[in-house]
Amino acid sequence: MVSFENVFTLCLILLTVYFVYIYWIYLLGISIFYFVFRVTKHNFRQTLDIGPKGVVITGCDTGFGHSLAKRLNEWGYTVYAGVLNEESPGAKVLQSHQSDRFHVVKLDVTKDEDVQQVLEYISGTGKGLWAVVNNAGMYFPGDVELATVDQYKKCAEVNLFGVIRVIKAFLPHIRKSKGRVVNMSSVRGRFSWPCDSVYSITKHGIENMSDSLRMEMKKFGVKVSVIEPGQFSSATSVCSPDQLKRLKKEIDYMWEQASEDVRQTYGRTYFDAILQFVKKRETTVGRQLSADPVINAIEDAIINVKPKARYVVGGSFSIVDHLAVLAKMYSFLPEFVSDWIVERMTGCGSFPR
Repeated sequence: MVSFENVFTLCLILLTVYFVYIYWIYLLGISIFYFVFRVTKHNFRQTLDIGPKGVVITGCDTGFGHSLAKRLNEWGYTVYAGVLNEESPGAKVLQSHQSDRFHVVKLDVTKDEDVQQVLEYISGTGKGLWAVVNNAGMYFPGDVELATVDQYKKCAEVNLFGVIRVIKAFLPHIRKSKGRVVNMSSVRGRFSWPCDSVYSITKHGIENMSDSLRMEMKKFGVKVSVIEPGQFSSATSVCSPDQLKRLKKEIDYMWEQASEDVRQTYGRTYFDAILQFVKKRETTVGRQLSADPVINAIEDAIINVKPKARYVVGGSFSIVDHLAVLAKMYSFLPEFVSDWIVERMTGCGSFPR
């Protein structure tokens, strides 16, 4: 004799199978729609002809800024490529392309006088200004207990206050042309990462400031976009020999400034492991990752009629950029899950062996 419990269980199983079937049909449909949208959306993109109006790019000595300046020059834009050092190898390369459209200018984003001189130079050309791309930045690792306050300030002066300084100087021109502000952030501006707060808080700041600016500028027709690259370190100068020497000096300074209690608690090995972790995480020996996806995103933010507020650009040599995926999921995850994921990725829960 069939019992009520058996009938109920069978019905429950059938109902579950039905809902799972419907769920996967919907999921498959959404996946197909998303794939078609990603493939075809470029064909429906409307772009602007900005004419002779210029684009200011900071941090063009190396990395994304250097590549972007050359790309926009090749496409016929008026470019003001800001470099920290006019005698640097990257600046020399750019100077070989100088023309009435392509200008290499000294621009230290931490100095008001540099920003003002570039502003006056652009005003003197009479061509107007369409966009500013805030690309200049520096990377700095270090635990909260280990990094000094001066090191926090030094990183923020470039990555955050430098961006604000440039925006405030050029915004009147951008506002008049109803142009664009493009700020270089990072996927790490979306999530917390151990031994990275010196850098990450500046990117969090850029994210927040850009959101405020985007809403404030809507009434003027100005668009503000944030670029969030994932693992593209091999396409930048973050782990160049010169930068690694700089990081080593900063880590040595952290050790010198540390209290005796901190030295005994962490040990010199822990300090040295910070630099080794950066090398291991950021460099891929013998391979160079193309900067094109990031440059494409910046270009889209400059000339697309409807640019995105955020461009998350996955990189790395793996099939999936795990940091870019984590950036998209982080705000939806409970802390015990996100902490577990980050701890698994970094090993921050234990001392280095």
